[in-house]
Amino acid sequence: MGEFWDERAREDAFFFVDNRLDYRNPNVERFWANGEVDLRQLLDAAGVAIAPGSTVVDVGCGLGRLTRAAVKLGAGRVIAIDVSAEMLERAREYNDELGKVTWVQGDDTSLAGISDGVADALISHVVFQHIPDPQITLGYVREMGRVLKPRAWAAFQVSNDPGIHHARDESLRRRMSRMLGREPKGVKDPAWLGSALDLDELSRVAGAAGLDIERIEGAGTQFCMVCLRRR
Repeated sequence: MGEFWDERAREDAFFFVDNRLDYRNPNVERFWANGEVDLRQLLDAAGVAIAPGSTVVDVGCGLGRLTRAAVKLGAGRVIAIDVSAEMLERAREYNDELGKVTWVQGDDTSLAGISDGVADALISHVVFQHIPDPQITLGYVREMGRVLKPRAWAAFQVSNDPGIHHARDESLRRRMSRMLGREPKGVKDPAWLGSALDLDELSRVAGAAGLDIERIEGAGTQFCMVCLRRR
């Protein structure tokens, strides 16, 4: 997955982190503003808040849009992890003024590089929905139990709608436009199409990892928000 996201970063990093933007013509101010809005909505749905001075893990940080927003909301330190070296290089450049961020390149399957019991909170948004194998996502859930402190929380979004994770038929004109670089590439790749997560399986894996489900909002949808609490 790292190579796929490296390619997308080189193609149009802003669009592939937030595809509500115009392809090849991103509104950068809107990009960062969307990060603040999305983080606040995630936290509201989860019923949690970032405590001042806390250590927050941002999984799938991309260009650091939620990372920046978490610092703005009071995080004392953010550990931002992503599988793409290209995304991380740009994230460091765009956020070099923060000074409270540790950037970590992930290994595609875990939170390796982040110490046990270091985090007061963990956040992730529009990341797990792109992982093609739900077992990998569940592996990240297990890792949440490792990196969170006792009573710390994780608030993240998953897809719980299997119907959206398939390539749609396209017209010849659309395919030609994509070949000419006028449309985003990679949107039929499994690393973009991703997979849905079964909530019963999530509950089982979370429980085994020492995590309790505190809240689920949006079950059955692409934007299913989950809050887990470390015992």
